[in-house]
Amino acid sequence: MRKPPSDLIAFALLVSSCALIAWTGIAGPLFADNFWTGLEKWQTLIAAIVALLAAYLAVRPVYSQLAEQRRQSAAAAVSMIVKAAVSLEAEREIVRKAVDDLRIDGLLWEYDNAPWDEIYASWPEKAFDFTSACRASLRSMKLYSERNPRASASQNCRLNAISALEQLRSGLSDLAKIMRQKTSGLDYEWEEDIPKEEHLPRRRQLDEARESWEETARELDQQLSREIALIWQRIRELERIAIGTS
Repeated sequence: MRKPPSDLIAFALLVSSCALIAWTGIAGPLFADNFWTGLEKWQTLIAAIVALLAAYLAVRPVYSQLAEQRRQSAAAAVSMIVKAAVSLEAEREIVRKAVDDLRIDGLLWEYDNAPWDEIYASWPEKAFDFTSACRASLRSMKLYSERNPRASASQNCRLNAISALEQLRSGLSDLAKIMRQKTSGLDYEWEEDIPKEEHLPRRRQLDEARESWEETARELDQQLSREIALIWQRIRELERIAIGTS
């Protein structure tokens, strides 16, 4: 048998409470005995109890509807927030790959210790490969920065890492140019000499750029990891709401 809706029950109780008040007011004078006299004294309390019960039955469907809307909203939010977490994880992988691809200790050792007349052709090519890796990483990192222009801890870390990586790329290009300038020569149609007094400072600047890149990349990795952990924690909370366990 189908149950009557709660709002109909609530309406019936409200009508009953009104009828009870009216009846006790009329029945008292008509039937002046102890029962009706006693009942008349409690008519306000009885009516209030009936009215409260009616109000509860009327409000209960509203709470159920709100709970269902909350579950639906949580389920919809999960899909959007998951995309944010996946995007941050992809960005973190780009940063980690860039760190792995730009380990230039061996390259710098050759620059400092190997005879230039033996590496003057191969070393600039190796440096060019690293600068190409820098450019590829910069494109990806700048894309994420453009997608998240709002000032935040992650965005600050992104901008710092991008700046350090640009300095690293520029420093590698300078050293390759210095080596070619002192060995095979430059293409003076579109290149200019780097003054001799700047050769050693440029070498030191590259060390500083490398250290800065490694530090800022590590900070960006850590910040992204913190945000990813917080997002997945929020996703789990929303999932519990969506399935009605929270």
